[in-house]
Formats: sequence, structure tokens, C-alpha cells
Amino acid sequence: MWICTQAFHVPKRGNVESEYEDAYFPQQMCRRDLSEFHCAVADGASESAFSGEWARLLVRGYCHQRVTVERLQRCWLRLATRRPVPWYLEAKIRRGAYAALVGLSIREGRSSEPLGGSWEVEAVGDSCFFHVRDNELLTVAPISKSDEFDNSPHLISTDASASFGLDESRLTVVSGEWQPRDAFYLLTDALAQWILAEHEAGRSPWPLFRRLRHADDHCGSSAEPRSFETVVAELRENGGLHNDDTTLLRVEVA
Repeated sequence: MWICTQAFHVPKRGNVESEYEDAYFPQQMCRRDLSEFHCAVADGASESAFSGEWARLLVRGYCHQRVTVERLQRCWLRLATRRPVPWYLEAKIRRGAYAALVGLSIREGRSSEPLGGSWEVEAVGDSCFFHVRDNELLTVAPISKSDEFDNSPHLISTDASASFGLDESRLTVVSGEWQPRDAFYLLTDALAQWILAEHEAGRSPWPLFRRLRHADDHCGSSAEPRSFETVVAELRENGGLHNDDTTLLRVEVA
């Protein structure tokens, strides 16, 4: 199967890049012929310490598949305590970091089967997965309605005594089949909620998101795709998009 991915992200309005606390993997654009592919997006909780580092560990751990949550928790603790920190951060480190995670695995079908294959999503929290075919939404998980988002989602913790990612009551697992030219989107909560609200209103955002580019991709015509940075800024200003770190990972399969 042929996989093409591209990731887009924008920090909160008023924040700089170093304050961005989401994470995604793979980080570079991927265009490869593969029999199996893994990708993930995570959203670090801003009120916890070193949550961006925890989010980055989670997406890499998911994509490498053989890395346990316990090992990632130990890695985070080493990162958080490798240098002296102010007293107020010491208390936050003791409480741990938290993050939402959505991971997608795509597999090629058997040679004896028609074109296509299978996919599986694992999610904890309010980062979401969307499966789109011909600009029609087929599957969304783990949240399916815009009014289901709140300020206390289930999250994965760095606290080894609270390994929420291993608790089946907090883990959503969804699977399905893909066909050539399908698109998958992994999104952090603010943009996921906005998309669901658009879908509920009978509007389709998929043509826009399928043609996004980065701000530093030079275009020769105003008719060409708009940048993610511009779209997010306009949606925050006029479209009701919450001001939060915003991440989109687009995966197309053939």
C-alpha cells in the first residue's frame, strides 16, 4: 500500500513554538510503499509539568509498538529530573504529566483479497480520529459529538500507579477497512470539536483539509491551497475555534 502523510501544527495564539505541547509522529512528511504503518497524535495537558515531553514520548512509543507505558513513564521521569528546577515545578513533577493520545495502525490486505486493507485506532482522551472517503465522514472516535468535549477528559499519566492508558475502561479501540484514496485525520481536541460542529451543521471541511499546505510552502497563485496557519488563525478569530495548541496529521492511503 502507498502511504502519504503530512502534519500541521500551530501553538496557542500568543505562545511561541517552544511552548507548543502537542506532539505527532511521524514528524516528517512520509511517502512510502509499506505493508504496515503506525502514526499518532498526542495533546499534553497544559496544567501539568513537562507535558509536551510526555506527549512526544507517547507518540513515539505508540509508533514503535513494542515500548510499554511503564518504560515511557521512566523515560519521562529522567527527563523531568535531569536538571534542577524551581520549587514550584518540583511539586508539579511529583504530580506528573498527562496527555491525550490517538494512534492509528494501517495494514495492507492479503494479496488474495481486493485492493484495500484494515485499520485500527486506539485512543485515550479527546484527541480524535476521522476516516473520510470521497469527502464523506465514515468513522470518528473516540468522541462523536461536538458537545461531548469537556475540561476533564481521561488522560494517560506519567504516574506509574495510575497507568490510565492500560485501563480498558479509558481506552477506546475501533477498527475498520480502508479502500484506495481514503483519508485519515488525527486531530487534537480544539480542531476535532470544530470539525464535528461543522459536520453536525451539514458543512464539509474535508476539501479544505485535504489540500492544506504550510505557510512556508511558496505558492504562485491565490487559487492554490491555503496554509494551515492562516486557516487556524481565521477560525480562531471568526469561526469559533478554541485558542489551543492545534494539530492535524493527514494520512492518505492507496
